[in-house]
Amino acid sequence: MKILLADKINPVAIEAFKAIEGAEVINNPALTADELPNHIAGIDVLVVRSTKVTKATFEAADKLGLVIRAGSGVNTIDVACATEHNVRVVNCPGKNSVAVAELAMGLILSLERRIPDCVAQLRAGKWNKKEFGKAQGLKGKTVGLIGTGMIGRELIKRLRGFDVNICAYDVCLTPELAKELGIERCETLLDLAAKSDIVSIHVPLLDSTRKLVGEEFFKAMKPGAILINTSRADIVDNDALLKALDEKGLRCGLDVLPNEPGTAVADFDCALAKHPNCYASHHIGASTEQSELATGLEAARLAKIYAEGKEPVPNCVNPVKA
Repeated sequence: MKILLADKINPVAIEAFKAIEGAEVINNPALTADELPNHIAGIDVLVVRSTKVTKATFEAADKLGLVIRAGSGVNTIDVACATEHNVRVVNCPGKNSVAVAELAMGLILSLERRIPDCVAQLRAGKWNKKEFGKAQGLKGKTVGLIGTGMIGRELIKRLRGFDVNICAYDVCLTPELAKELGIERCETLLDLAAKSDIVSIHVPLLDSTRKLVGEEFFKAMKPGAILINTSRADIVDNDALLKALDEKGLRCGLDVLPNEPGTAVADFDCALAKHPNCYASHHIGASTEQSELATGLEAARLAKIYAEGKEPVPNCVNPVKA
């Protein structure tokens, strides 16, 4: 069985792939989405992180039976085409929850204290305590979470130490669970928007969550409030967000941006990323050594299950014939 690692995988996890009986592991992390179709012949298992798996790859494949997304979201994979070609698509949910929650917390603190702007001015040789000595502080603020899954709950743990009020909206959040988590349950998204000083998004990208946060949500937010998105760019109506940054003085911290490049290094022209009210990072929420090791080992575990012919393969996101 040939396994193609088409993205950077933790070295310990690579050894776990190599330990699978009968496996030939091809480690080629430099492959791009455009190059992938020319390297997919003879491959049984494809492992990716951010590299896009397009229709062209599935049409060029002759043995492919499993695509493993070494992460949680599968929006970079043409799942419908995978299903047409009877290729399983599996993911590794929960293994990056701590890393993403840490980045969300970092973006909150960065916006509250304007840390990137402070650093930029000092590097430019300017001392400006007058401008940057105006932070309000987090204590007593209300942080609203959209989504209380694994990442949302890890963020709740980290917010506790800052003495903030926490509320949340989630279609699965019952009054009993909210009480157990020690948070306030919001009946609607707009209710959460109206009462929150900071909103952080932690839901997967589904048809039901696409542009979940849009113009009406931004209208309901407090002037100058903060929006954090470390989930997926398409959960937000980004045109409406850009308008809200201009007209309402909202600020945002984004780890996900519209039309992200499909490669690790590329030119990227994005109006949101350039906006002075936006602090953006390079979709690195899951990119810690701890997270990459846990995710890589989970991907290797799934490949081993598939290699052994066990059914069903866990975490399969599409219906295929066994």
